[in-house]
Amino acid sequence: MRIKNILFVCTGNTCRSPLAEALLRHRMGTEIEVKSAGVHAFPGSPASEGTRSVLEDKGIQHSHQSQPVTNDLLEWADVILTMTSGHKQLVSSQFSEYQDKVHTLKEYVGIPSQRADISDPFGGSYEEYVRTADDIEECLDALEKQLKKS
Repeated sequence: MRIKNILFVCTGNTCRSPLAEALLRHRMGTEIEVKSAGVHAFPGSPASEGTRSVLEDKGIQHSHQSQPVTNDLLEWADVILTMTSGHKQLVSSQFSEYQDKVHTLKEYVGIPSQRADISDPFGGSYEEYVRTADDIEECLDALEKQLKKS
């Protein structure tokens, strides 16, 4: 199946998933649709300061408002990529009809399981956000190759 719609999921939808969303959209342009959501997101929150700073430093414009994971978003997505195995378990248990589409980002791109989670930089230093962005970028390198092959 050709993947057209990707949903990234984290906790509050202010750090990791909007970062992944913006980075992948910047790489792929209009080739795919990308959205993000959070398993415990408060609707309408902006991306965190750290996420905005990292994106600005990469020259990426991204306007973001957080949103919770919903049935409509999961239905829309061809694949749902979570930042942690805990997010994957939560989405799979609350929305069991979509569990075949839910993967951690790292497992989906084949990064070894001992490093299965993308660390949460929330409340951390700018350097922590940069490390998280680098971790996500490593995954997106592999994801972009997969998407261009399909």
